[in-house]
Amino acid sequence: MNERLALAMLALLTILSLWIAPWAALNRETGARSAVVLLPERLVDFTGRTEPLAIPGQVTVLIVSVVALVAIAGAARLRGRSRYWLWLLAGIVLIAITAYGLALFGEVVRAAQQAALEAGARRPPYQRSGMALSAFLSYVVGSLAILLGLRVFAGLGALLNRLFRAVAVPATSIALALLATGVVILVLQPTAVGRGVEITSAWMYLIGRLDTLWYAYQTLFASSLGSLAGFLEALTFTTPLIFTGLAVAFGFRAGLFNIGAPGQMIMGAIGAMLVGVFVPAPRVVILPLAVLAAAIGGGLWGAIPGWLKARFGAHEVVNTILMNFIAAALLLFVLSAEQVFTAPALRMVVVVLIFAALAVVLSLIQPLRLALGKAPRLTLALAGVLLLTAMVVSGLPRPGDAPINLDLPIKAPGLDPKSHEIAPEARFTQLPALLGIDLRASPGVNVVVINYGLPAAPLLALLGFLVGPRVAPRLRYFWPRAAASLGLAAAGYLLFGTLGWTALPTAIPPTKLNGSLIIALLAAVLVYLLLWRTKWGYELRAVGVSPKAAEYGGVNIARNMVLAMTIAGALAGLSATHYVMGGALEDYSLRQALPTDDGFTGIAVALLGGTTPGGVLLAAFLFGVLQNGGLALNVTFSDLTRDVVSMMLALVVLFIAAKGFLSESLLNPRREALLEAERTAGQTPATREVNHG
Repeated sequence: MNERLALAMLALLTILSLWIAPWAALNRETGARSAVVLLPERLVDFTGRTEPLAIPGQVTVLIVSVVALVAIAGAARLRGRSRYWLWLLAGIVLIAITAYGLALFGEVVRAAQQAALEAGARRPPYQRSGMALSAFLSYVVGSLAILLGLRVFAGLGALLNRLFRAVAVPATSIALALLATGVVILVLQPTAVGRGVEITSAWMYLIGRLDTLWYAYQTLFASSLGSLAGFLEALTFTTPLIFTGLAVAFGFRAGLFNIGAPGQMIMGAIGAMLVGVFVPAPRVVILPLAVLAAAIGGGLWGAIPGWLKARFGAHEVVNTILMNFIAAALLLFVLSAEQVFTAPALRMVVVVLIFAALAVVLSLIQPLRLALGKAPRLTLALAGVLLLTAMVVSGLPRPGDAPINLDLPIKAPGLDPKSHEIAPEARFTQLPALLGIDLRASPGVNVVVINYGLPAAPLLALLGFLVGPRVAPRLRYFWPRAAASLGLAAAGYLLFGTLGWTALPTAIPPTKLNGSLIIALLAAVLVYLLLWRTKWGYELRAVGVSPKAAEYGGVNIARNMVLAMTIAGALAGLSATHYVMGGALEDYSLRQALPTDDGFTGIAVALLGGTTPGGVLLAAFLFGVLQNGGLALNVTFSDLTRDVVSMMLALVVLFIAAKGFLSESLLNPRREALLEAERTAGQTPATREVNHG
C-alpha cells in the first residue's frame, strides 16, 4: 500500500467519522459517562442530565471539512507537484476549520460555565469537555497531508522521504497495536451510562462504543501530556527505560542480544549502594564515585557473558538469562536479615574463589596462556571437572560443622527488605528541591518562578548544530555552524523573554524526577558519539552487520564482543542512579522491590527505537507516557487495568518484529531496485519479454 492510497483511505474514513463518530465531548462525569456532540448540531447524552448548548458554526465546519477531505482523497489521482500543492492547501484548510470549530465550541462551554457560577452553582457544569474522535482524525489527516505536501519544496523532499522511512515501522507498529488493543478495550469495558439512561438503538450503541474507545485512549495519553504533573511522572517512568533501552540497543549494534539488563540493574544498584552507604567523602567525590560504581557493577556483570561468548561461543541469551537469576538471588542474600552459610557451603564458595584467582594468575603467564589456549574446550572441560570435584570434596559434612553468620551491615533495621539509606552527599536532587521547594515544610503543589529560556537556549543551540548542515550546506563547517547555533540560541532566548517565559510562575507538583534524567540524556549522547563518531564504533557496528567480513578486515571480534557487553551492562547498571541515588522508590536505599522488569521493557524500547540513541529516547518517553497513563486508566474505567498497557507494549514488539507488515520496497527502495536490476540482468531477452508481457 503506497502513501497516496493510505492517505486517501484515511480521508474517506474521516469523512465517515464526521457523521457517525463524536466530534466533541460536552460533558464527562465520573465513571466515564459522557454527553457527546456530533456534526451537525446533534447531542447524544449518556449521563441523563446534561443540558444541550447551541453551538454555532457546526454546519460550516462539516461542509468545509468534507470538501477538504475530498480534496485530499482526490489528490491521490493527480501527478507531480499539483498533488503536493493540493495536499498542502487542503491540509491547512482542514486543520484551520477544525481548530475554528473547536474554538467556538470552547467559547460556548466557558460562557455556560461562567453563567452557572454566577447563578450560584457550587461547581461549573460541562466538566472535561473537549474534542472527540472525528475532530482528532481531522487533525491527523490534515497534518499528514501537510507533511506529504511539503515535498513540493525540493529541499524538503529528500529529508521527508528519509524521515518517513525511518518512522514507518515504529509508527505502523504502534498504530496496529492501538487497533488491536482497542478491540480488547471494547470487549472489556461497556459503555458507561447514567441512571435512567438506556441505549435504545444500534446508532446510539455505535456512538457509545466509539466514544468509550476514544476516551480510553485520551485518558491514556492526556494523563501524561495534558498536565505538568502527569508530564513529570511520565519522565520519571522514562528515565530508567532510557538506560535499559540503550543497554539492549548497544548490544544489538554489536550483533549481541543482551537480555541481562535486569541482572545488570541489580549489580549496578548494589555497587551504588555500597559506595553511598560505606564510603565517607564529600559530595564532589562520592556522587561521581557512586555513579561510577553503578556503571562498574553492571559492566562487570555484562562482561561475563560477553567473555563466555567470545572465548567459548556460549550463547549470550542463555548466559544473560541465567545470570539474571544469580543477580536476583544475590540481592535477596544481601538484603536478608542474616547472611548465614553452612560450613560446607562456605568451603565451596572459598574453592570457587580460589579457582577464579588461579584462572586470573594463569592468564597472566603468557607461556601457560598460549599452551592452554591451543585446546580451549578441553581446558575448560578439565577445569570444570577439577572444580566440581573440589567442590564435592569440600562440601562433604565434617564433625563440628556449624552455621556461619557473616552479619553484613547492609540491611536496615526493621521488617522491610532494604538497605541503609545512602549518604545525603551521594544523592541526586529531586526536582522540587532543585527549585528550592522544601516538601516537608510546604507539601503539595508549590508555585515558583522559572526561567524557561535557560534550558531552551542550549537545546536550540544543539538543534541548530545538528540540523544546520541539512538546511544550509555552508553550515557543514564547524565555525559557521557554531556561530549559527549560538545565534539561534540567542534569538530563542530573546523570543522567550518577549513572551514572558523567562520569569513564568509555574505550579510544581511533588515528583520524584531527579538528576538521573540528565545522566540518561548524556548516556544517549555518549552512545551516539561512540558508535557513529569513533573508529571503534565503526568496527563494532561492522561486527554486528557481518562478523566474518569485519574479521577479514582486521577487526578483533572477541575483544569487541567483550567490550560491547561490558558497556551494555554499564548502561543498564546506571539505572541505579534513578532508583537508589535518585530516591525514585520510597527512599534513598536499595530495596528488594527494585523494578527489574524495566530491563525486559528495555528490549521493547530498543526495538521500537530502531536501536539508535535518538529512537531509544523517543521510545522510552512513549513507554513512560503509557505506563503513567495506565494508572489513570485503572482509576477512570471500572473494567480496565494496567494490564491493558502491558498487552499494548507486547503487541508493539510483535508488530515491530513483523516490520509492521510493510513491504520491502517501501522500507528500502534502493535495495529493492538493486535486487530488481539483478533479477532483470540474470534473465535472457526472451524470458524478459515473457515476464513483461
